[in-house]
Amino acid sequence: MAIIFDGKGFAEEKEKILKEKVSQLGFTPKLVSILVGDDKASVLYSRIKKKTAERVGIKFEIKRFSSAVSSSKLIEFIEKLNNEKEVNGIMVQLPLPQKLRGETQTILNSIRKDKDVDGLTKGSLYMPAVVKAVKAIVEYATADLAYFGKKAAVIGAKGMVGEKTADMLTRMGYKVTRCDKNTRDLYAKLNSVDLIVSATGVPGIIKGEVIKEGSIAIDVGAPRGDFEFRSVEPRAGFVTPVPGGVGPVTVASLFENLLEAAIGS
Repeated sequence: MAIIFDGKGFAEEKEKILKEKVSQLGFTPKLVSILVGDDKASVLYSRIKKKTAERVGIKFEIKRFSSAVSSSKLIEFIEKLNNEKEVNGIMVQLPLPQKLRGETQTILNSIRKDKDVDGLTKGSLYMPAVVKAVKAIVEYATADLAYFGKKAAVIGAKGMVGEKTADMLTRMGYKVTRCDKNTRDLYAKLNSVDLIVSATGVPGIIKGEVIKEGSIAIDVGAPRGDFEFRSVEPRAGFVTPVPGGVGPVTVASLFENLLEAAIGS
């Protein structure tokens, strides 16, 4: 039976430290989040971030655009924010509407590197918030496991989050198998690894019978989990639920990056 990670409780501890550090700055850090369209999950995530910001003393401004907005208009707005001294961080809530999906990286790359607190631009100064969250969770899960294996798999490794997660785990000393949902013999590969991070966004794609007993299962799938929780939880050694797992830690990690940006500004 797996240890079920309490992401909310873990994030609350991070928030306490953040609140104390923010109170000592002498000014209020500001993050502007660009929300395009009315995707329900994106609207919800933006509200969650705003509430977290209020708890730790950070100003979080949501700038909404209709799904009909052009990429050039978004880039023009971002460039304006790049030059506003009181704005310490800029982020774009993903995913963008379908018509802008192909221009996502171009839009993100218009954010000034020292203000890209979500860590998604090329050459950003910050680790992506979700990757930073996964790293913190891996460190937490393995802290008391002196002989835990170093074989890992990242599913969705060709995606923006998955690729950077695989790179991060490699730097941590893991031998990483990079997969996607269509990888040949995917399930056979998963049965031999000690740590699985899945970021495909395909609900329930990973069943309990295909993972190694006692392994660590970190679920980055949203808004519903990639792991079939009812079958994974009895077999894994440690598992992150959805919701309440990686998500809250990602939000806290985002504001950790913003604090770093504010201190450096």
